[in-house]
Formats: sequence, C-alpha cells, structure tokens
Amino acid sequence: MFGLRLWLESLLSPVALIAWCLLGLLVVALRTPGTRRLRVAIAALCALYLAASLPLTADALFDSLQNRARRDARCGPPPPGSVIIVLAGGILRQPADPTDFNALRAQSLRRLIAAVALARATPGSVLLISGGTGARYREADVMGALAQQMGIPAARIVLDRESRTTDASAVDTRSLPANRAPAPRYLLTSADHMPRALLAFRHRGQTVCAWPVDFDNVHLPLFERLTPQLGALEKTAMALHEYLGLAFYAGFKYR
Repeated sequence: MFGLRLWLESLLSPVALIAWCLLGLLVVALRTPGTRRLRVAIAALCALYLAASLPLTADALFDSLQNRARRDARCGPPPPGSVIIVLAGGILRQPADPTDFNALRAQSLRRLIAAVALARATPGSVLLISGGTGARYREADVMGALAQQMGIPAARIVLDRESRTTDASAVDTRSLPANRAPAPRYLLTSADHMPRALLAFRHRGQTVCAWPVDFDNVHLPLFERLTPQLGALEKTAMALHEYLGLAFYAGFKYR
C-alpha cells in the first residue's frame, strides 16, 4: 500500500505533470488540421523528455557505465604502501572552514568514506585527495579534515588543492605524493565516473588500478520505472555528462 501511495504521488510530481502536459499538447496538435510540422516537433519533444525522465532509461545508461567500471577493476585489493587517489565530487557551497563537512556534495562524501575504509585496510597506504573547487577552502581541504576525523593520520594524507577537472587531477597528481618510492596507485571514484577518469589518468601517463565505488543499482518495479521522475532526470543528466566527456576526450582532447 505504501509503495502504491508513493507511485501515485510520483504521477503528480512536477516532472510527471510536464510529461502529461506535453502529451496533452500532442493530442491537441494531432486533432488540429494543417499542423504536421508542429506535430512532429511536439512528438519528438515528448519522446525526448519521456526518455530522459524515465528510470528505465536512466538505469540503462548508468548500468552501462558501471558495468564498464566493474570490468576495469581487475587489480584486486591494494597491497601495503599503496597510494589511494580519491577524486572529489563537488561542493554545495563555499565551505566556512575546513571542518564544514555539510558543504560537500553527496558524491564527495561517499567517495571519501570508501577511500578511508580502503586506507584503513591497507597498511602504510597514502590517501591522496584531489579537488580544487572552492575559494579559500577547497574540496580537498574539507575532505582531508574529514578523513582525519575518521581516523587517518595527517601524515598519511596528501592534498591536491588545484585540480578543478578530472583531466587536471590526472596531470596534477602525477608527482604526488612527493619523496616516495614508486608504489601501486589506486584510483577511487564513483562507478559512473570511473570510465572517464581512468581514460584521463592513463592518457596522462599514470598507471592506476580502478577502484570504483558509489554504485547506483536501485531498480524499481516496472510500473515505477515507466513513470517520469525527478531522480531519473538527474541520473540521465549525470550519465550524459559522462558519455559526452568520454566522447570529447576520445575525439578531441586526447587525439
């Protein structure tokens, strides 16, 4: 009963209402003579919007990226002394100070939690946090402070405070951490982001092992997957961002 109520609520959500309005507009256009081009345009708009807002589409796009990340994760657990590179996932606002953890986006928090767990399980490892978004205090500052509060000693944390893009992280972390003998390097980021991040790091000359985290595999019942939802629209946008980034890297930036 609870699931049915939530589904009925989703049918009346703003995202769904836009879809119903577009379908209604299409019906009106179909019943109006002499509007062939208008009908085609509205039909295309409806199809595009519905496809982008359905969990069925969003899940398929995400699954493709995450399955690719799974295939790339071939190294197994990191050996002692490894360097664990965790990529920041953004901030919601300018942090008031390095302990303003609520300023971190969910992706940053989930990646850091996974990175800290991996560092704890890897003796002698170094946690290299890359994220330069922010003004006075950067993503890396806040994530580093949180890692210390979660039990990682400051001596095992290295910050890359300058990198604002995935490609910049791949370049700026090449010489970090300094004054250390070569050690296995593990790249940790969200599974949907891993294919693009791995392409950037390997193109920039870094030999890294993929360690994807933050998988998003929540599959709803079929009737809910065919209902337009805000979360699906957001997931579709995130997936398209990754696919366009991969195409840009492969087609232009790394040619």
